[in-house]
Amino acid sequence: MKASCLCGSVEFTINSPFISANICHCSQCRKTHGGVGAAYGSCLKEDIDWGNSKKRIRRYESSERGRRGFCKDCGSPIYYYHKDFPNHMEISLGVLDEEPNIAPEYHLFVKSKPQWYGIHDDLPQYDELK
Repeated sequence: MKASCLCGSVEFTINSPFISANICHCSQCRKTHGGVGAAYGSCLKEDIDWGNSKKRIRRYESSERGRRGFCKDCGSPIYYYHKDFPNHMEISLGVLDEEPNIAPEYHLFVKSKPQWYGIHDDLPQYDELK
């Protein structure tokens, strides 16, 4: 799957299907994406071909265990990485240039979602990491 940021300075390829996908409603994802949640697809780090784009990505350590990558030019959120899962990378589904192989399968941290936002699908809902 091909992916890119808003300005196009970060372009990369994911060379395998996503393992899973979710919508996270934690406060960090809401703030990072500026919305009610963030949709991510999980893949193996080794299956991402960053090309020449890695130097265009800045990292932010959003917690003791988590790190987020974003385009240094336009600020597009590219990935989330959790130190407890060192071989995996959570790619923001919003940066994909084509349809992913999988749709989100569940919601995470639903207690953190805004009270005014209702979830109106049949996906499972969890209050913590699954």
